[in-house]
Amino acid sequence: MKTITKLYFVLFINITVYFGSFTNLYGQVEAIPLSDNKAIAIDSKVLKEQRSIWIHFPVSYNTSNKRYPVLYLLDGEGHFKYVSELTDYLSGYDRNRAPEMIVVGIVNVSRSRDFTPGKENNNASDTTGNSKFFQFVQDELVPYIDQNYKTQPYRILSAHSLAGLFGLYAQARNPHLFRASVLISPVVLYGETRDILNQYQAALRKNKNISEKIFITLGDEDTRNTDALKNVLTSDASSGINWKFQKYNDENHFSVTYKSIFDGLKFIYSNWFIDNYNPTIQSYSELQSHFNKLTDEFGYKVVPPEELVNNLGYRQLRSGNTEEAIIFFKENIRNYPNSWNAYDSLGETCLKKGDKKSAIENYKKSVNINPDNKDGKEILKQLEN
Repeated sequence: MKTITKLYFVLFINITVYFGSFTNLYGQVEAIPLSDNKAIAIDSKVLKEQRSIWIHFPVSYNTSNKRYPVLYLLDGEGHFKYVSELTDYLSGYDRNRAPEMIVVGIVNVSRSRDFTPGKENNNASDTTGNSKFFQFVQDELVPYIDQNYKTQPYRILSAHSLAGLFGLYAQARNPHLFRASVLISPVVLYGETRDILNQYQAALRKNKNISEKIFITLGDEDTRNTDALKNVLTSDASSGINWKFQKYNDENHFSVTYKSIFDGLKFIYSNWFIDNYNPTIQSYSELQSHFNKLTDEFGYKVVPPEELVNNLGYRQLRSGNTEEAIIFFKENIRNYPNSWNAYDSLGETCLKKGDKKSAIENYKKSVNINPDNKDGKEILKQLEN
């Protein structure tokens, strides 16, 4: 039986943050939910201030050597809790609609300063703008996350409302920083200007080899911003940019976020799904073919989940296909060499095949990794007597 041990990070923080002209959107910062989460503070040399970052770790993070894609949340304090729960839900074995991922929520200090090119409230001392915030994200935050946590080189940006303007700016500055974006009711026409949208359009025309996924949404609200963005994408997006627009007439500007991120992740990972309860896969080579396609699509090696391979192996074993079951379990060990459960499953299969020597060898490896594997210890004791 496979077990998962959760490591809980406890870091109590009191945060009082005052916002500028967009306080009505995210006016109060709640304490970080303390589960599989961690709060850190980065002393930004670029911004010359300390920034609070909230990090959510997937269920398997502390019991696996896997690396994970990262979802970066702007307006982190407003979305962190439900998005963390949502990513765990979609990646659960029963759903299997997306991979497990790390969620990084960037807590606001000043939305209008960080997400726009202009000064906030004509404050002469507030001159950093989106350029400085972009440098913080690209040169300080992302490297810190990649150096300190088990990440894959696949980053998703979620940006709502005014943050959508920064999302376009970030893609114009560095199209390789984020491989996918969920732009929720994005503001792309800031004031009376199209400056950021024009920069983004120029970047689209220049970078024709970019591979990116973009999910754009809108509630029951004015369509001028999304119409302008759709026109730019229709005229200038290369074939490598896969984008979709979704309008939710039953949601407003504020309630549209949940559905947007849920559907956005499903769009980004539209080819991910395998029905774990009704699989048509009969061989490991068929399974590997599916994950080879995912590897090509996402640009890093995607290996089949341990639990899926284990269950498919037992399906073969119950059907009498012992040799194919052994292939499944051996591949699981190759992908997860520190899994006591993978060795235990292979030991059981070798025993049913009549290969006592291999059964003993694998049960020994299983109990060495996990001394609490009482069933494995008992079987090993019987085999060695």
